[in-house]
Amino acid sequence: MADVDLALLAQQNVEILEELRALRREVAELKEQSGRTLDFERRNDPRRPNSLTQR
Repeated sequence: MADVDLALLAQQNVEILEELRALRREVAELKEQSGRTLDFERRNDPRRPNSLTQR
């Protein structure tokens, strides 16, 4: 079996997990932003009847 540097693998794992957490936060923020944008566009769509845009 090849020599494996467990300390190096552990450090790389920590870095990967930190990056993954950051990406998950960014995705959540983007989903929230897109939801607000779509909601705003729906409410302000001139093709929709006024009764639907009242909230």
